[in-house]
Amino acid sequence: MDEATLITIALLVVLVSLWLALSKGSKKQPPGPTGLPIVGYLPFMTMKPFKKLTKLSETYGPIYSVRLGSMKILIITDYELMKEAFAKDAFMGRPPDLPFELSQDTIRTEALSGLPWKEQKRFSLHMLRDLGLGKTNMEEHLKEEILELLERMSENVERPVKFSYFLAPSMSNNIVSLIFGRRMKYDDPERQRLDVLVREVGRLAGSVSWQLFFPWIRAIINYFNIGNNAKLLNVLHEIKQFCCKEMEAHEATLDANNIRDFMDGYLLEIKKNSSNPNSTFTKGVLTDLSRAFFGAGSETVRVTLDWLMLVCAGHPQVQKRIQAEIDEVIGHERFPTWQDHLNMPYTDAAIAELMRWRTIVPLNIMRYTLQDSELKGYFIPKHIHVLGVTWAIDHNEKLWGRDANEYKPERFLSDEGQKFVKPEYAIPFSVGKRSCPGKTFAEIEIFLYLTAILQKFEIYVPQGQKIDFEGQLGISLQPKKQDLRLRLRHKAD
Repeated sequence: MDEATLITIALLVVLVSLWLALSKGSKKQPPGPTGLPIVGYLPFMTMKPFKKLTKLSETYGPIYSVRLGSMKILIITDYELMKEAFAKDAFMGRPPDLPFELSQDTIRTEALSGLPWKEQKRFSLHMLRDLGLGKTNMEEHLKEEILELLERMSENVERPVKFSYFLAPSMSNNIVSLIFGRRMKYDDPERQRLDVLVREVGRLAGSVSWQLFFPWIRAIINYFNIGNNAKLLNVLHEIKQFCCKEMEAHEATLDANNIRDFMDGYLLEIKKNSSNPNSTFTKGVLTDLSRAFFGAGSETVRVTLDWLMLVCAGHPQVQKRIQAEIDEVIGHERFPTWQDHLNMPYTDAAIAELMRWRTIVPLNIMRYTLQDSELKGYFIPKHIHVLGVTWAIDHNEKLWGRDANEYKPERFLSDEGQKFVKPEYAIPFSVGKRSCPGKTFAEIEIFLYLTAILQKFEIYVPQGQKIDFEGQLGISLQPKKQDLRLRLRHKAD
């Protein structure tokens, strides 16, 4: 091949590459605000970014882009668009730069960050059903935990109490039972340590989340292993060690004919796929999945119940209506069951309205596009961060009415008030292919805890105190810690 031919081929390659780049760049891009050099739009964000991002949609529309630090993020604030996007494989990814340490297996297989998540979720849902989700045996585990909680609460009647200190250990213990098949007593040092670790993950992850927008700063901090990054890594490592110890104990006693818990089922799945070198079912993935269940499974339920306790104290008429349903359907001697919710529409409505009004996860966990895509006529490139603003949907007046900022359970009831009606755009557990696999378990927990507590106690505000319903954003929207008081409803108890 002569020199002229080589030059011609090289020129053609350059021209084709340039044409592809220009044609890609010429595709319609989502609009968005102009920020500052280096920091982008970060200086203009507030302590409540979900409200700021909702406000920006009034100017730029329901889909726009914003640069935060060195990262360009696609923002979605509309339900129909979020449903369309999150139903696509292209939007299923998780960013590679989230502040959580992952095993090499998880990174290599992309089991939690890419398309293989579909089979992980499918297995998890199947396993939860096999373990009795929605059936009596699962409720018996929850009942034992709730009864111990009620006993501890009874010791604090007529005293100022902060409910989160009661609820947090109870929630995490339910996840321990589900994953590891054993319930730890409240005074078990191992359980108490786990409670501390779960709290620390939420606090520390929130404190380092800003680094997501400055990867180069994060790289330097990680290299020197300083600040909250080091603390977060240590906490995650300790939880990992706990999971690994449980895994070893399960392997030693594994019986294919007696699947005791989620970990047993997953270990058997690993064995089943042992001859497949491309399998995403590995011990490393199991460890990371177990840790994810701890955070997502215990924190969101605890926060929801924390808010519900404040609502009951701050809106006594709501508390009275829930208790009227409890008295009519359950009575004050029998323990509640999940089946009862079918006959308690107002209670279901009160829970659903709380999860809308104080949007528990106002900013959907960050997504990451796995391939080029299109949304509402805009070109969405591969490897862009995507943020769904659930708060914007939950407070959209076109969906919920002009009183969308008020707490009003009746909006989830039929016109005659006899049936619970949940619109498809009520999405506390997200929507699409990455929606929460533990949704049903969380719904059962919340209903049983709320009804068991209100069956036994009346919750009220200490004299001279007013409930503060402004939330604080961590991974979830948490209520400020406030004192409440308990009063026994039935003295014979």
